[in-house]
Amino acid sequence: MNLVEKLMKFDRGKLDEIPTGEVEIKRLSKLMGEPFIVKCQAISGEMYAEIGSIMANKKGDLDMGKSYKVNTLLAVSGVIEPDLKNEELQKHFGCKTPKDLVEVLFKGGDMTKVADLVTELSGFAPEEDEEIKN
Repeated sequence: MNLVEKLMKFDRGKLDEIPTGEVEIKRLSKLMGEPFIVKCQAISGEMYAEIGSIMANKKGDLDMGKSYKVNTLLAVSGVIEPDLKNEELQKHFGCKTPKDLVEVLFKGGDMTKVADLVTELSGFAPEEDEEIKN
């Protein structure tokens, strides 16, 4: 059976499923005295590219100084639990936006963990066993 035939038998609805995953933020787990698990989902390729483009300067070179901002936006876009858009939660922590809340909750390494999970779920992390075939 060739690839076209296999695709013709494939349930198209499965392509619409949004991958999700979880990551524990150990710093917050320690502070709260119980596991603090953040649930994330994949974001669209268009949104991922738009966020990633923030790191490019006018010449098209990467500006690593902007990686924190990129990670923050990946977290805002991909975190589904806790609900960062919850206005009561934002208010409780003295925040006006989901971005502000992300910056209060997740410190540097925490933010990177969350952004890495969103990147992986969105299909942009290299797979260890990925091999290019000619």
